[in-house]
Amino acid sequence: MTSGGRLNKLARTRQLYTGELFHVSKEALRGGDNRSPLRAAPMRQAHLEAEIFAKLCGGGQWWAHPFGIAAVQTADKSAVVYLDSHTTFRSDDPYPRSAHALDELLPGAEPGLQVNGVVGLRVVGIEGPDLHLTLAGDGCHLILRGTAGTDWAGELDERWRRMEKAGSPPLWNEPQLTAYEQAHIRDYPRVWSAHRGLDWLGSALLRRIAIFHMSSTAYSSRSWIHDDEWIFELDTVRGIKLDHDAFLSSLMDPLWGIPLRIHSQYCSCDPHHRLGHSTYTLQCTYHLAHSDTSGRGGLQLRFRHGPGAYAGGTRSTLQSLGAPAKWLARVLPMSSPDVSSRRDNEGTSRFSREEGRS
Repeated sequence: MTSGGRLNKLARTRQLYTGELFHVSKEALRGGDNRSPLRAAPMRQAHLEAEIFAKLCGGGQWWAHPFGIAAVQTADKSAVVYLDSHTTFRSDDPYPRSAHALDELLPGAEPGLQVNGVVGLRVVGIEGPDLHLTLAGDGCHLILRGTAGTDWAGELDERWRRMEKAGSPPLWNEPQLTAYEQAHIRDYPRVWSAHRGLDWLGSALLRRIAIFHMSSTAYSSRSWIHDDEWIFELDTVRGIKLDHDAFLSSLMDPLWGIPLRIHSQYCSCDPHHRLGHSTYTLQCTYHLAHSDTSGRGGLQLRFRHGPGAYAGGTRSTLQSLGAPAKWLARVLPMSSPDVSSRRDNEGTSRFSREEGRS
């Protein structure tokens, strides 16, 4: 294979992990060390990326892409996160993804209690659809890239006035870590330490965000952190093969993946078992740890396969949010008993009546 052909092949594989456009992926690889095409972020950059990812991937909403992130473009000491345009809550009313991101990320103090948002997060600039972020007193850098027409300045101003009115000091313009943030770290030392032990993992997952779209059979993805473990729950509907081995293979690929090993597993898959119209949900649970056994925090993956607890009405909702047609046909095909049911063709999505998530 020629060097140009190999570069094209690498670029297409990189797309499956990052979601970047082909020419962007190819340019990122040109002249680099392709023995490690998705390098790990330095410690403080990983801290920034992991904190932002944790806040953005909690679930509770529907997006065009898993977690509302269409793609990620990375360098050693920077990252660009491409946001979807809108989300939908239980009311079915669209809400700008940029607004939702700020609701989750911006640090504000509740004096005497805690700091909400990302401790130490700072806004350092706005350029068109790009919001530039860093950590207080640090050189790390992450850009949230909104869609055309995103009004970051207006959104920031609105939240500043809202917090001041509520007596919650906004902190994202302070040059250094504030007394509120220092107190928060002192008051919650175990949580802070556990989360720092997961920074490597959160950053690595964010830099491979597209595997949740390209390598997973889940139509609904959500996550949370418990102690020193980052938990992901991935739902697949009936009528679709629960192919968690493909996801795990991509996740732990020796060239493109994350240095993980399976610590323990419980798999309820049975190739002879057909769910049919059963209301029973199968779950395969995998606990993964860093391959160097260094005692860092770990990853828990819950692959759920069943009657679609969140599936009713979801296909039309995701269509309205601009979800890619090929992805919808793969994860929510009309042949599934949960998608082809009358519920999914109703004008009102089911998740307005129960907790649907993406």
